[in-house]
Amino acid sequence: LYRALQGDWMYTDATRNVPFLDNHDMSRFYSVIGEDFAKYKMGIAWLLTLRGTPQLYYGTEVLMKNFSDPDGKVREDFPGGFAGDKTNYFVNRPGQAGEAFDYVSKLANYRKAHPVLSSGKLMQFIPQDGVYTYFRYNDAGECVMVIANNTKDEKTVDGTRFAERTGGFSSGTEVVSGASISDLKTLKVPAHTAWVVELRK
Repeated sequence: LYRALQGDWMYTDATRNVPFLDNHDMSRFYSVIGEDFAKYKMGIAWLLTLRGTPQLYYGTEVLMKNFSDPDGKVREDFPGGFAGDKTNYFVNRPGQAGEAFDYVSKLANYRKAHPVLSSGKLMQFIPQDGVYTYFRYNDAGECVMVIANNTKDEKTVDGTRFAERTGGFSSGTEVVSGASISDLKTLKVPAHTAWVVELRK
């Protein structure tokens, strides 16, 4: 992802790009990542906080899966809404499907309510020790930090390396969980976790 975003300079306006995790011509994202729910949440966090207009393929929000062999397998009907469907995800989303839906819903609604994610600038930092961090910010003083630990261990991250973006902010709130981040200089990020943090002064 870091290398892909490095190429933004090649576009006249990279904010017009449409990032996506999967579509009707590709294997579904949840299958590609081996049905790893932690990786799924990381992918969704990136998708819904990147510059551009995110494209979410139907069913990704409820963990629909399959490989595109043939393509028809990734174009199956959404569960529910049709006579004879055993499961109706319009009404009830049990287990991880429900957790996935809630996660997507929370981040999508946050993005909708905070223009800093839909139209703000982006600054990323070189990944270090398996942790990748970028910021969305604007001239109005809003700033959101996205930090992802893609390793199997908790990582203690030196937040001072992000001073160019965190300067003037003293704390933050993780958008999905509501957890308070009181120290931006030392960040303890759990294994296989992405945080979306609204910075506060």
